[in-house]
Amino acid sequence: MKIAVCVKQVPDSETRINLAAPAPELDQSGFTRVLNPYDAYAVEQAVRIKESREGVEVTAITVGPQTVKETLKKDCLAVGCDKAVIVDDPALAKADHAAIATVLAAVLGREPYDLVLFGLKAIDGDAGQVGILVAQKLGLPHVSTITKLELGEGSLKAEREIEGGKEIVEASLPCVLTCQKGLNEPRLPSLPNIMKAGMKPIETVTCRDLGIEAPANLVTVKLYSPPPARGACKLVEAEDPAAAARELARLLSEEAKVI
Repeated sequence: MKIAVCVKQVPDSETRINLAAPAPELDQSGFTRVLNPYDAYAVEQAVRIKESREGVEVTAITVGPQTVKETLKKDCLAVGCDKAVIVDDPALAKADHAAIATVLAAVLGREPYDLVLFGLKAIDGDAGQVGILVAQKLGLPHVSTITKLELGEGSLKAEREIEGGKEIVEASLPCVLTCQKGLNEPRLPSLPNIMKAGMKPIETVTCRDLGIEAPANLVTVKLYSPPPARGACKLVEAEDPAAAARELARLLSEEAKVI
């Protein structure tokens, strides 16, 4: 059985963005980059399947520069993935979700994977599109936002949360899944395994190597703009709580116009 896990290196959620005025580009020179947190659930699930079955091979796949190697080693190869593929092409530096999906589909098309796992979404773009777009491009069934997974012979049963309840979906393999928080608890890599991860194969390819042209973007970011400055705080003073509540309601309605 072959499993592919598509991952992304993203800015750490604690990274501060310095944007004093609207600008066409973000200064990312000081960003700390980590494995996308949702992708960690996909990696963990792939490794758990490998540990529970014989003959399972797990490949981590990403699009990005060579600086992504350390993230792949520490958070993918060191926790149980067998090998990795990096699509490193300058033409993809500002690729949108559709372009990334096209490239990933080209990588996945080189081998017959039984299962392709994604995180629900990346915390930088927050779109949640790439996994579903890849499934469409490959013509494969997909189940999104799964929180439970059972594999059978040539099929799977997945559980996903929906408004007001849970939905159980059955699908045939091969299949594409996007993984949500609650599916598992990602493990931390040990220092010995991080050291050993450096000996696992990492293949670097370009769009030309994949036999495709760099896809054109369908979406372009025109401008980054900081949020508007907060207005002055207005304190409602009243000895009677009921009177204070009435005054607050009046202010919210007549001045703030939010109710």
